[in-house]
Amino acid sequence: MSEVFFISDTHFNHPAILKFEPGVRKFDTIEEHDQFLIDQWNNEVGKRDIVFHLGDVCFGSQDRFQEIFKQLNGDKRLILGNHDLYPTHLYIKYFRQVYGALAYKGYWLTHIPIHPNCLGHPVNIHGHLHHRVIADPRYVCVSVEQTNLKPVAFDSIKDSLKNIGVL
Repeated sequence: MSEVFFISDTHFNHPAILKFEPGVRKFDTIEEHDQFLIDQWNNEVGKRDIVFHLGDVCFGSQDRFQEIFKQLNGDKRLILGNHDLYPTHLYIKYFRQVYGALAYKGYWLTHIPIHPNCLGHPVNIHGHLHHRVIADPRYVCVSVEQTNLKPVAFDSIKDSLKNIGVL
C-alpha cells in the first residue's frame, strides 16, 4: 500500500537559498544541496508513494528542473508556489496534477498559509514560511527547513495533530 508525503520549498537549483537559510541548508554548493535533497526524498518515498509538493520547486534552467525530477521517486502532485514560473506543460510532464490549492481528506493544501478567517477545514498543510512557524496548531508547515530536508509522511502529521488535541 502506498503512503502519502508532503514537502515544500525545495528550491532546487537556487544558489541564493543557501544564503537565505544557512541554519538548515548547510551546503557549500547548490549541487551538493540538490543531491542531498534528492537522496533524502528517495530514501523516504517509494516509487508508488504519493508526494504532494506544496510549491517553490526549482529555479533557473528548465533542463536542470527535468534532470532533477526524473530522479525523484513517487507519484507527484504540485500545489503551485509563488516561485513556480515554468510553463505548465513542463510541470505536467513530472506531476500527475497541478493545483493552486486543494482540499484533501479534510485538510487544505496550499503553498502560502490560508488566512484564519478562511480556513474552514480544521488544518492547513502549507509551505512558504521556511524556518518560520505560525503559533497556531491548525497550521502545519512542510517547508524543508521544518522537515529535516525530506518529505514528511501524512500519517506522521496526523499523529502529531492527534497528540496535541487538534484532531
